[in-house]
Amino acid sequence: MPAVSFALSRAHSRNIERYHRLLKSHLTDVERNYIEWRLSHEQAALAAIERPHQDGAHADAGRAVSVY
Repeated sequence: MPAVSFALSRAHSRNIERYHRLLKSHLTDVERNYIEWRLSHEQAALAAIERPHQDGAHADAGRAVSVY
């Protein structure tokens, strides 16, 4: 895995862990919905990085990926 993909993978994994911790805390419905939405996006981004395209390039190659 190239260094950039590794760094992105690690960032998404840390965000996923953080969102799981937040979901265990006391949240309003709006906060919980937002965290669940962000969690699903982080999981999808991580899956895209780990799943190579048919041509061997990574799914996020050539585009910026938000880590927020």
